[in-house]
Parts: sequence; C-alpha cells; structure tokens
Amino acid sequence: MFEEDLARNATEHIHPREGACGICHAVAEEVCRLGGKVVAYEKERGILARILDDKGEVMGEGFGIVWSPAVLSAEVDAGIIPEDLAEVLRKEGINSKEDIERVADLYGYGRVLTPAAMALTMVRDLGGRTLVRRKGLGVEARFIDSQGNLITASPPSYCPTCAVTVAAARTPEVAATIKERLVGAQNTGKKKFDLEIENRYEIHGGHVKVTLARGDEILARRVRGCCMAYGTAKAEVVAGLVPKASSELFKNYCNLCPFKHCWMEKSMGATGNIVLQRLGEIGTEIEITAEGGIVARIPGPDGEVIQGRGTLCSLSALTNMLLRNDAAKVLMPASTREWEER
Repeated sequence: MFEEDLARNATEHIHPREGACGICHAVAEEVCRLGGKVVAYEKERGILARILDDKGEVMGEGFGIVWSPAVLSAEVDAGIIPEDLAEVLRKEGINSKEDIERVADLYGYGRVLTPAAMALTMVRDLGGRTLVRRKGLGVEARFIDSQGNLITASPPSYCPTCAVTVAAARTPEVAATIKERLVGAQNTGKKKFDLEIENRYEIHGGHVKVTLARGDEILARRVRGCCMAYGTAKAEVVAGLVPKASSELFKNYCNLCPFKHCWMEKSMGATGNIVLQRLGEIGTEIEITAEGGIVARIPGPDGEVIQGRGTLCSLSALTNMLLRNDAAKVLMPASTREWEER
C-alpha cells in the first residue's frame, strides 16, 4: 500500500518545468509525508543515498557527486518516478559512473562547491566566461574562452554547480590545477565520513529539515533550509563541522536571503529552475561567477546588468535575482497582444 500510494502521489506532484532538482524535492516530500525516510552518507567517491519505506526497509539506493543527485538516483532506483520520466532523468540529472569518478578525483567525499568555485575563478582569470542554461530536465554549463570559443560543455546535470564541477572534471588543465591546489585541504565530507555521520532529511511545504546523527548522538537537529543542499550545509555549520570563515560567509548570505520568508511551497531549486527555463525561452544569456559565493548575471532590457547572489548554487542565485530585482525586467512578460491572437 505504501509503495502504491507513494508512486501515485509522487506522479501527481511532479512538474517537469521545475527540472531535476524540483522533481527530486517533490518526490522526497511525498516519501516523508507518507512516513518514509530519506537519508544520505558521505563516501570516499561521492554520496550514497537511500529511500526507506514506512517500515524502515530500503526501497531504493543511489550514488551521486553530492547529496541531492544521489537522492534523485535513489528515487529512480525505488521505482517511485514513472519509468518514462526516470529514463530521461538518468541522462538529465543523474550522474554517469564516469563523471562520478572524474569529480571524485578532484576532491572527493561529495564536495562540489569548492571545485566549482575554483573552476569559475580560473575561467574568468583567463578572460573567459561560464554560461549556464536549461537543457531538458537538467542544466548545462559551458566554459567559454577569451575569444568566445567553447572550451568544455557539461552533460545536462542536476544543477548548475554540479554541471560546472562536471565540466571542470572533464577539462584536463582545469582538473589538474584543482587537484593540485586541493591536495591536503580540509574536507568536511571526509570529516563526516570518518565520523560515520548520517544525513536525515524531512521535506515539507518546500523546505527541508536536516538532522546530522552519529549513531544515537544528534549533532544538529532538524535544521531548516530551502533545499537539501542548503539544509545540509546549514546543519554542518550548526554541528561545528565547517571552518569559521565558511560558516560566517554562509550565515551572512542567509541573513540577506528573502526566500526563507516566502517558501511558495517549492524548494529553492524548483523556483530557480522555472526562472532558468523562462530565461532560456526568451534567449537570455546567463553568466555565473564565484565572488564570495555564486553570482548569476543577465543583461537587462536597458543595457544594465541584473544579478542575483547565492552561496552554493546558481539556482538560488536566480531565485535571489527574481526576488531582489524588478521581476518584469528579469522574465520579460509576454505582451497582452497574445490574448487577441488567441
């Protein structure tokens, strides 16, 4: 009964316009609503995620470069998502085994933000740009050189930061530099792996509560965030696992972010994906950079630059852009003349 109800309810709440990230969170919310559980674990080569039914039995298991795509992979493995859509997500949201290995070689233990930020900085320092766009249910990142030529394009990935990290791992010169610079660097994922910490997720009304547990010991209890990635990062701050400088940067961003006061019953990524798809429909170029966090920029209609700021992901930066700027300039509403045409 649980599996049948879950599959039916999940199908009703899936909206492809919200992309792989929105689909993942919508399905996870139904798992939790019906009494199931969503958990994840840092491993040396990435993240292992599991979907548990209402009796605590494993329904599905997945592996990915960071928590959220690993959860999506587990949802697909559990058979919760309709097979026709699951087949698309395997190509446009779930990491290939080859890309999981490439990304693990950069830093390991399910950490993608640091390599992504380094790659964004390297491309910009060379006079190039990093552009992102929706591609199917996923997001594609492209490294462009100073002459406007394509260096590398990622496959459609779960989110922009995942896409940037995969693109970096596929670019030999960038990958080699990142590996060299991160040798011996502190890695919160490794710390969690060594401590055998379990990430527990409760999703409701678009927001996520994350608990970090080490056996019976609770290191952070039900820390609320706007998606699984943000919730996990916040829980790591609460648990004292994150270096002070990174912790302060994250807190400062959250103090400025208006999204937490208008959840809209959607995760940050679902909302960001809708913005990203609309920008693609109207042909807007989206550049992302790393400047004490992730910054997304688009050209405005009057020649000005419109931007939004995130910490982990440019989907959050796009949502931030929508909330902090004139939304009409961002989304370019269609003319009411369409009423007459119809």
